[in-house]
Amino acid sequence: MGVFALLAATGVANAQGFTDAKLGIKGGWNNSNITNGKEGGLDDSKRLNSFNAGIVGVIPLGSTFEIRTGLDLQSKGTESSTAVTGGIKTTYKVNPMYLELPVNVAVMLPFNERVKAYIGAGPYAAVGIAGKLKTTVETNGSTTSSSENIEWGNDNPLSSDERKGTVGSGQFKRFDFGANLIGGVDFGKFGVHAQYGIGLTNTAPGGSNENNANKNNQHRIIGVSGVFYF
Repeated sequence: MGVFALLAATGVANAQGFTDAKLGIKGGWNNSNITNGKEGGLDDSKRLNSFNAGIVGVIPLGSTFEIRTGLDLQSKGTESSTAVTGGIKTTYKVNPMYLELPVNVAVMLPFNERVKAYIGAGPYAAVGIAGKLKTTVETNGSTTSSSENIEWGNDNPLSSDERKGTVGSGQFKRFDFGANLIGGVDFGKFGVHAQYGIGLTNTAPGGSNENNANKNNQHRIIGVSGVFYF
């Protein structure tokens, strides 16, 4: 029965033109965080709501597999607060933005002549292009806020006093690498795409302090997008 089901699905894919390459655009919602524990834990940091947008390319590999790639603008980051000390609490919201190139291999799962689902995985490479660090200080009932641009670098070591924690420093390595798990459904010219991004790069500059322990400062992101194919 399983062989007959696979043959039927392959026939549907061929009949409806799922083997044709296509180009599209997408945009949607991101929910992100940055690991800050030695084993990739998140401690007390909060997830940050942001956005994604980009170009989608679909390249079929026969009637069953396809490469899903493109160029994405991914807004990532986290929000973190210090403990209240002497009546002072500091909250950091850091929001780096990356141009990201994903290369995912997906399995096509056709439902009928117009609708197909897909699941897949693959690596990504990203370069940081912009972003903001917003700092809010609460002192005895009064609140002050400030904003500054994220500083991008490669591996400029900082002391713990200079860094003030990875989030609070607003400093990131410019290049990031990782992997995506993806899934979605295409309805002709429209689609819904979901991803879970797992950063594998320690994004904090420097290599000599506690902020660079195993699996610290890696991006984690959940994204959902609407897609329109040309």
